[in-house]
This record gives sequence, structure tokens and C-alpha cells, in this order.
Amino acid sequence: MSRHILFVYLIVTAFVLFSGCIEEYYPDDEVLKTGTLVVQAHLNNKAGEQTLVISRSSTLIYPEFDPLSGCIVEVVNMEGDSREFIESAPGNYVFNHDDQFFRINEEYCLIFVTPGGRQYESEFEKIHPVAEIESIYYQLESHPTYEQDVNEEGVQFYMDFEIEKESGRYLRWQVTETYEIHNPESEAWIFDVDRRLKLLPDSSSWRTCWITLGIPEIFTLDLGHVEGEIYKKMPLNYVNTETRRLNIRYSLLVEQMALSQSAFHYWQEQAKNTQSGGSLFDSQPSLSPGNICNVDEENELVIGFFSVSGVTERRVFIEDVPGLKIQKDLNYCKPGEYPKFLSYFPLAYLPVYMALEIVEGYRTFGEVHKYCVDCRDYKGSTHIKPDFW
Repeated sequence: MSRHILFVYLIVTAFVLFSGCIEEYYPDDEVLKTGTLVVQAHLNNKAGEQTLVISRSSTLIYPEFDPLSGCIVEVVNMEGDSREFIESAPGNYVFNHDDQFFRINEEYCLIFVTPGGRQYESEFEKIHPVAEIESIYYQLESHPTYEQDVNEEGVQFYMDFEIEKESGRYLRWQVTETYEIHNPESEAWIFDVDRRLKLLPDSSSWRTCWITLGIPEIFTLDLGHVEGEIYKKMPLNYVNTETRRLNIRYSLLVEQMALSQSAFHYWQEQAKNTQSGGSLFDSQPSLSPGNICNVDEENELVIGFFSVSGVTERRVFIEDVPGLKIQKDLNYCKPGEYPKFLSYFPLAYLPVYMALEIVEGYRTFGEVHKYCVDCRDYKGSTHIKPDFW
């Protein structure tokens, strides 16, 4: 997409969204400057690797991830006990939680120092207990599309969960999908930088993969005025049949987290700046009140929030859904034309991937996307079957 077209698209999008619930879509330069500190630190008490991200904001027109490396990062509890986060990738800081540090009803604070010597601290956040998820299930539903009088078929997920007086009042759900895909069995070829056309080796040609992606929607609920012992039919995500996600086997992991009141309001603000297709600023959080500040310059703007949550989780699988009509795209990964003047392509345009398809004796040999011959190229994809599969 050209920069001019992208700019026009963003302006049109901003115009449409200004008429809705978004109050601060396009901040002035004085409000959000390039280089503003951005912190994404949403931790929980589940055992395993915990990750937080520290970066700098980029321009809103062409947002990019600008990681801040070399920080000294730790999380401290009220007793002064701390755990250090080690940088595993630029701007990504990790700590392997062993079930002993993050404990229910205790409070924690994020502290980090940048390479320039600036120190930042968050407010203390408390880990609230969280009730169990009772069940996750689905219904076949027809949802409207952007086209008038046109609906799409798919699966709507719901959940039931327990309501306990001792558990946290404010809840958030993080939803992650995993699904299996199979690429066509076409013979795969590559025209590589050595300018030779050859069969793609098996080590680079994978046709069965598993894709894992986070669902972008933000799901929150205030239980302050909810009565009963079980909350029924909490709506989660909808999966239509227009994609390949439901073709073979689909899994949904739901993590239920209990938040503090301030963290809940933060996520409410995030939800105002989120559409079903994802965040308006995919590379950085939207401008929302945070709980992190520079200890020496309180007026410095810091985007983001530090939170710690109690968490419970549940996973569900679906396949061969009765009554669901899967629409298979017969043209999916169908070879296109053989590239003209391929031998003269600049190195920057190589390699080029090709596939040979034989249907009823008719041979088609032409260019395809890399993911058509190596499914690992899809976002979030791996050729290694997940342990839970």
C-alpha cells in the first residue's frame, strides 16, 4: 500500500470513528510526542514465563515498534521482596514465575531504570482471587456483515463462570485461539538468489501447521450488581466460516482474570479504542490514563499500565460441527502465472516460490505466496503440534 493511500485511509477511519465513542483518536504533538515511553506490563499469578514490554512511541501515521533495550526491571512486593526481569529480546523483559512470588491478596509494584538513568515506578497493584470457569460452549449463529442484507454463518462462543463473594469484582478475559491448517499437496519449487529453479526441500516445505493468535477483542465485566452463583452465557468471540479456522480443528483458551478497580477502568478505556478487527494502534497502546510515572519528573507522560491478576483458565475444542457448512475456497493457493523475465528479477525480489498443481490431468505451474508452500510463514504459525493438541 502506498504511503499516500495509507494516509487517506487513516484520515477516513479517523473521521468515521470520531462520530462514535472514541474521544481522543488523534492527539496533538504536544500530547503524544514521538519517543514517549510505552509500557505493557500485565502480569498474573500463573506459573511460567511472564513478559512485559518497554518501548518508545512512534508516529501515529506510520506506527512502528521501537523497543527500549538495556533497562533494569524488577517487580517488588510490600515486604521488599523482588524479582528481576531479564531482557530476552529488544524491549521484551521476562521472568519465569514458579508459583511462589505472585500470591493472592498481596500487592506489587513495577520499578525500572532506563539506560539513561531515569527511574520509573508504578502504583502498587493487588492480586485479587478469581473464581473458576464452569464451561465454554458454542452456538451456530448468523451475524450481519457490512453489506446490507448479507449475513455470515459461524460459531459464537459463550462461557459460564462461578460468582464468589470472596473473589474479585472486576473481571477481564484474555482469549487465545489455535487452529490446524492443511496446505495443498502441490509440488513446491523455489527460484532462489542463486537464480536457479529447483524443488523446495522438505525441510522448507510444510503443509500442516497450527496457528495460535490472541483474539483482539477486550472482554470485561463489573460484577458489582450481579446476583446469583453462576453467571450464564457470557459472550466471547465469533468465528465465521469465511476463513479456514474452522475447517479442521479449532481450540479456544480462555483466561479469566480478577483486576483492581483502576486496572478495570484502564481496560475499559482500551475497549473504547478497539474495534473487532483489532487495536487502532497495533504497535502501541492507545492513549489512556496509566499508573506509571517518572519518580523525578511526575509530569512526564508514560503510556501504559502495570497490573497483576489472579487467573483461572479453561480450554475447549471443536471439530466437525454438526450443521455448520464449511466454505472451502477452491482457488486457495492456486498457482498464478509463471513470472515473466524471472531471470532478470533484482535480488531484492528473490526468492520466488512456485507450485505445480495437477487437476484431472491438467498441469498448472506458477507463482504462489510463500505460505502456500511453507505454512510456517503464517503469522503465529508452527509446524510443531502443540502439547495440548
